[in-house]
Amino acid sequence: MPGVLSIHGEKLTQTGSGDSSPEGPRSALEPSVHMKGGAKLNRARMRAARVAIFIECAGLIPIVRGSTYSEYCKSLLEQYTSLEPEVRRRARVEGRRRIRELGVESAAIRLIPVPPVCVRSIIQRKQFQKLRARYREKSHRWPPEAPPCPKCCFAPGMPKRSWPTREMAEEVRSRQKESDLHVYPCPAQPGFWHLGHSPKR
Repeated sequence: MPGVLSIHGEKLTQTGSGDSSPEGPRSALEPSVHMKGGAKLNRARMRAARVAIFIECAGLIPIVRGSTYSEYCKSLLEQYTSLEPEVRRRARVEGRRRIRELGVESAAIRLIPVPPVCVRSIIQRKQFQKLRARYREKSHRWPPEAPPCPKCCFAPGMPKRSWPTREMAEEVRSRQKESDLHVYPCPAQPGFWHLGHSPKR
């Protein structure tokens, strides 16, 4: 069951139901990657970072288990609460001093590895950015009579090609091996046509 542990003003949420990582415990001293995620992701990461800082200030290596920041926080809290009360108190004092001087991100650098799910998200985002860059370079070579549409895109930052006549668009469509591809008028440029896939019913 999820619970809340208050460490003398450091309110830290304990969540998760166990270790879902097949790799078992990992040292929190693995390289970290700066992530920008949603508010929930950032809160979980910050909670885990603060506990990891306290553990390091107690003279121990923070050990993380799991595959999400919430699971990291749960395993770190277990390690932290196993310490003697006086050790935890001194670790909090030193940890808060570090956080005031450096900030949480800097003080916890290399303490919290990026979860596998976040690593996959980073890789996918980088792959899409490369694909979009290649597509934009290609679209710059399109002739003026069939320019990229200033409004219609088939993916973020990837404009659709505009055809000046329906016949030209139909000719291009006939060369494609996609049965659900159809021609439709551009809603932003009267007189131009696009190719698009029929919505699934």
